[in-house]
Amino acid sequence: MLLYIIDGFNLVHKVQELKTSACPHLALVRYIKAHRLTGSIVNKVIIVFDGFPKPEVLADKTYQILFSLERKADEVIKERITAIKNKSQVIVVSDDREIRDCVRREKVTSLRTYDFLAKKKERRPEEGKDISYPLQHEITEELRKIWIK
Repeated sequence: MLLYIIDGFNLVHKVQELKTSACPHLALVRYIKAHRLTGSIVNKVIIVFDGFPKPEVLADKTYQILFSLERKADEVIKERITAIKNKSQVIVVSDDREIRDCVRREKVTSLRTYDFLAKKKERRPEEGKDISYPLQHEITEELRKIWIK
């Protein structure tokens, strides 16, 4: 299981549809999930935003949204990076120089926002079956003749 720590507004400002959203915090979570940017659903994600919590922003079991309150989000991210024990399982997403310097010092993997967004995978409308049921049945029968005698 990986832990992604994401500089929230750093990423929001790179995606046009998120910039114009009424609630970029939730839009970012939906965007990451829809495009499967963090890979497996068991991977944990911490998204850190500057400012104070918004009432409409809720976390779920894999996505934790943090607000820096009166501090800078960069400070919160650097503290998280430093505090983590198993650094080999952490990926930090940010273009901020201070954060990237901290990541290097702590020997944590990092991705620039461009590289993170490049992992984008479109969900297909119908995951799974690509062929019709009659064709599946025909293939199954052919394989049964070959392998099961």
